[in-house]
Amino acid sequence: MSNGWERIRLRVETVETFKAETMNQNTSNSRTISCHVLDTALGKAVADLPLTLYRQRDNGEWQELGHHATNADGRVGQLVDAKDFNSGTYKLKFDVQPYFELCQVSSFYPFIEIIIKCERGQHYHVPLLLSPFGYTTYRGT
Repeated sequence: MSNGWERIRLRVETVETFKAETMNQNTSNSRTISCHVLDTALGKAVADLPLTLYRQRDNGEWQELGHHATNADGRVGQLVDAKDFNSGTYKLKFDVQPYFELCQVSSFYPFIEIIIKCERGQHYHVPLLLSPFGYTTYRGT
């Protein structure tokens, strides 16, 4: 078990790492969609969770934009490059089954899809609070 100073050090390193990932972006227009996944049953970040980002085309079909995985702090700082980010509907598909299998826990969800409406020029942070039989999401900052 870590002591209080160790927890503070980890918190500062986590915040500094996240700031470093976004420091080279000069305006709010350069940040697009980010996410953070936390296992609320265990009280910890979910590292190496695979996810795929899609954008809905005018005909209703989903265009795959890229594959990602959460870092050690459960985050992906930028899911789509600013130059490719347009207003529209996006889908984040989190492949949670391998995570729960690794934890040796039954889960109701093999994957979770979160669909969001985005406007160019804004940043969208999508936290996913995860447990084996439920999840919550919201627009974060």
